Amino acid sequence: MRNRKGFTLIELMIVVVIIGILAALAIPRFMAASKKAKISEAKGVVKQLWTLSQTYYEEYGYYPVNADFQMTDGAAWNSTGASKLAAQMGFSLPSGKPRFNYYLTDGGGAKAVVNTDVDASLAGVTDVVIDGDGNITGGVIP
Repeated sequence: MRNRKGFTLIELMIVVVIIGILAALAIPRFMAASKKAKISEAKGVVKQLWTLSQTYYEEYGYYPVNADFQMTDGAAWNSTGASKLAAQMGFSLPSGKPRFNYYLTDGGGAKAVVNTDVDASLAGVTDVVIDGDGNITGGVIP
């Protein structure tokens, strides 16, 4: 008999099956962690908007209104009708395509609405809202 070195087909198939099982367990956990990170980003931005709204109120005596920071046609950030206000508030739009549309609400609050056109993995996630007192709600994963 010849001295053969290497792996048999069965051994290779067993390794492929084990790798498949590990991938099946790891990928859903990675997706869940990724979704939580995206929601945390939205919470950070609405907290920044809230802080800037409070500063704006202290300086001008009223809260900024009717400002939305949203995207257009899947492009990078666009501050439609609000770029001057954003500059006054000191708000700089994040880089890249936004996963959420951000809005200022009455009374110094803000909210982030999921933009599924950019990131379909966030479908079903509730809006992230911060009220005038700084309490953040929403961002719940279904």
